[in-house]
Amino acid sequence: MAKMFDTSLRIDAAGPGGIPVVNNIRFLRHSAWFALDRVESGFPGPVVPLTRGNASIVLLRGEEGARRYFTDNDVFERLSDGVFSLPQGRPWSKMFEAVITFNGDRHRRARRLLMPIVHKSAMDHYATVFAQTFKRSRFAASDGEPFDMAAEFLGITRANMLVCLLGLDPDERNAELAEAVANLLGPITNPLVFMFQHERGWTPYGRWTRGIAAVYDRLALLIERKRADEPRHDALSILCHTTDENGDRLSVPEIAGELHALFSAGFETTAMSMTWALLTILGTPGLAPDSDEELDAVVRESQRLIPTVPFSLPRRVAREVEVGGTSIPKGALAFASPLLEQRDPRLFPDPGTFRPERWTGAQVSPYAFLPFGVGARRCLGASFADLQIRTTLGLMEWPSLLTTEVDYVIRHGATAFPGKPILVRTGPHTPAPGPVTGSVRRLWAA
Repeated sequence: MAKMFDTSLRIDAAGPGGIPVVNNIRFLRHSAWFALDRVESGFPGPVVPLTRGNASIVLLRGEEGARRYFTDNDVFERLSDGVFSLPQGRPWSKMFEAVITFNGDRHRRARRLLMPIVHKSAMDHYATVFAQTFKRSRFAASDGEPFDMAAEFLGITRANMLVCLLGLDPDERNAELAEAVANLLGPITNPLVFMFQHERGWTPYGRWTRGIAAVYDRLALLIERKRADEPRHDALSILCHTTDENGDRLSVPEIAGELHALFSAGFETTAMSMTWALLTILGTPGLAPDSDEELDAVVRESQRLIPTVPFSLPRRVAREVEVGGTSIPKGALAFASPLLEQRDPRLFPDPGTFRPERWTGAQVSPYAFLPFGVGARRCLGASFADLQIRTTLGLMEWPSLLTTEVDYVIRHGATAFPGKPILVRTGPHTPAPGPVTGSVRRLWAA
């Protein structure tokens, strides 16, 4: 944790009171509740330290704060230190390095070499896979048996990513690989992993790095096999056969790192985006979107109201910078917040109310609606995720909601999940047994 934030940094800006280390840990454990309880109403920004006078962690708020965070990429740099650094000199040392976190020329090079995986021909292939996966899911059945919709969406996105990204069948062994790749960052929320950073077999850190090495070895074998095969439509095959005009291409370790980033950014987040969207549909009496336009408005409003990722990836301030008259010192850890920006009553009147109609013909600042970021650092997989969400929900006959108590819980450091299974049932639709309750109502007002 000491590598993540420097509590000796000072800042002249209003923020919550308290002890810096305590506030920082509380924020990292559940950023959404800290922001709503301690920041939302009292500190408009554009720069808000988590602890008054202390610059170890700062939030950038409002259009100016978000714009600077997402566009000043030479100042707000990827987090290249602390828990995201792996021991160098190993084949798997680059497993946490990817376009989503690169800076400068490395970012531009990686993004250029990755662009073919979201070209139209690739997206057309992905759409076909999404439809086929849906037809095999429990949402397409009419047996009337209850099931957990969040778990089913996870199964859908796992299968889609295996087929579309890796070109693998979604069988049990490959599903285990997908889970292992997506969950490599899970241990970072355990302080014991970083209290003793030695690669001894008995340390939590050693067990974590051994897991990284094992996943890398499986990906490297797959990458080499794809390079030897004829080109196919899956993203991995495209990456393995892509070179630029100068003959440059991604190395095996670089491709492995990008695959990890794509799984980490797109597997659980896409599944939870579909979960929250379906919850708002089933939990709103009389709502049944029956056109692409209505579905698009519902998805956007659910992403605004119940953000799957309430806070951006952290950025390190590379040099002292002034934002809105406040000087942020070099070394500060900076976050932007989709949760707070998307609840601004000046831009979204009555922000806690689910109102899909607010998106009909609406012109919204790109810095106010941030499910995928914005600008040069907008998530490269945004179009993949959007297509998957709209294809899957667009094919669905709306099931009946059986579980109405739903909690909004942050897992794996960033992604919001329901606290327990949300049961639904296909077949003849029946109204929900009551209004949706639970901590999700802190975001979605009754």
